[in-house]
Amino acid sequence: MAGGYVYDQSFAEERARLAGIESLWDPGSQALLDGLGITGGWRCLEVGAGGGSLVQWMVSRGATVTAIDIDTRFVEPLAGDRVDVRRMDIRADELPWHEFDLVHARLVLEHLAERREIIDRLVASLRPAGWLVIEDYDWTTFGFDDGDPRFERVAESVMAFMQQAGFDPRYGRRVVADMAAAGLADIRGEGRARVIDSDSPGFDFFRLSFESIRDAVVDAGLLSGADADAAAARFGEHMRVITPMMVAGIGRR
Repeated sequence: MAGGYVYDQSFAEERARLAGIESLWDPGSQALLDGLGITGGWRCLEVGAGGGSLVQWMVSRGATVTAIDIDTRFVEPLAGDRVDVRRMDIRADELPWHEFDLVHARLVLEHLAERREIIDRLVASLRPAGWLVIEDYDWTTFGFDDGDPRFERVAESVMAFMQQAGFDPRYGRRVVADMAAAGLADIRGEGRARVIDSDSPGFDFFRLSFESIRDAVVDAGLLSGADADAAAARFGEHMRVITPMMVAGIGRR
């Protein structure tokens, strides 16, 4: 575990897990950022760059991007004239001041107990009139369409384990208020959720997220080995999931 981030960075299928996030949410994130007018000459900061898909997309729009993460192995191949890759922990490492036209973070702050202070630091890194976009989950919409009680217990156990490390499963519903408290202007928010099945691009995010931390949840005494095995078997069957709500907060310095 890296600080408050519970997913195993050494997990053999971590890149595939991140690809699931990209399949599910990149189209919506790109539409949000396109609406801000991202274009050539913009300097962007991608917080929690992950697999680098949004970094590549920003560069395709003509932007110069600083990509930061606690694990940069998947974005390091993108480093070049228009991409600066930095291994950073945003809770402690210094960010440049007044440098960026856009700062974007997706599925990062929900994991970090210091999220409110981090927002202040992200705001300080913006140029005057620069945009901050933060996207995080509200897990209250999440569920399985068959209502299997064993699967519900597994989901509750995983959430409990993550919360012990500082994760907030409802942070999406608070992100706009935190951005307003940080003094941003032109604030707005929106949410999006999906209903997908095991054949859908992106479903592997849920399956592989479980696989990444299942042993740790069992070791913590929050889930029995039998229930973990049953859940793993169910993920191999055809099933349908209602995703958590991805809530975006958008504001301008």
